[in-house]
Amino acid sequence: MTGAVVGAVMAIVAFAIAAPRVGAHLSPALATRLLVPASVATAACTVFVLGALAATWVGQLPVIAAFGPWSTSRLDAADPVPDPIAVLSLVLLTGATGWSVIWGARRIRALIAVYRDYRGLSPTGSVVVLDSATVDAFATPAPAGRIIVTAALWEALSPDERRVVLAHERSHLRHRHTWWTLAAELASAINPLLRPTTATIRRTVERWADEDAAVRVADRKLVARTIARTALLQHDRAQASRHLAQAATGGDVPQRVRALLEPPPRRRPLALAVLCAVVVITAGTTLAVERTSDHLFDQADTKVVHHHHAT
Repeated sequence: MTGAVVGAVMAIVAFAIAAPRVGAHLSPALATRLLVPASVATAACTVFVLGALAATWVGQLPVIAAFGPWSTSRLDAADPVPDPIAVLSLVLLTGATGWSVIWGARRIRALIAVYRDYRGLSPTGSVVVLDSATVDAFATPAPAGRIIVTAALWEALSPDERRVVLAHERSHLRHRHTWWTLAAELASAINPLLRPTTATIRRTVERWADEDAAVRVADRKLVARTIARTALLQHDRAQASRHLAQAATGGDVPQRVRALLEPPPRRRPLALAVLCAVVVITAGTTLAVERTSDHLFDQADTKVVHHHHAT
């Protein structure tokens, strides 16, 4: 079991290191669509590996063993996982579970607040110009998503720049970018090693909307100029529901502007192959942990022992 666990841990760490770098070399849409499910899968593998390690110690507790067919003494004799590592895995698993529940509760409350704040402004999917001196534009989460643009920003932009902002926000709504981001954030809540990957996903989501806007208005320089100008105009980012809103000035603005002043992203098959290989290795080593864990408990199964003696 030790070899399988080491392999799984190394694969998870390798993904955490490689994913942000690979994501920066893929097209924004492809990077988002790959990194988010890969991050969720890696977080699930993390939970499974920690659970398998913790089970080798928890299964030796008499109160737990009473519900199973295995012998605590045989499990202890067959267990290659040192107790301190198993206990640490249990602590980490409990902490990850607790923090994920807290994170989820906060996000649900924030999501409810967003719907409550904007549900009565206009029909679903329409543009709302909010009477506010704050310079901002964002899309509320789908379903029932809306594009919110403050009057201060709307009046400061030219008609062409308004088209860019609306195209950007419509991309967020059409592709449900908020949910992609939330899934990535959940993965990093479970495994903190994935936080750089989540930061990369936030950037790729914004870049995805930028590229959609550039196709829509057929002018990459106009999109770059609009993003830069909006960021300069924006003087107040503090909004009660902002962390669940996809905004036109989110992400790394200078990086986004530079990318728009260059040709559209090219395909990077090597980067894609590296990411896929790491994900496959992570899944494979996690499956190996599952099989060796099952084997440990099979060895300690008293029914199996009695059957051997009878034959």
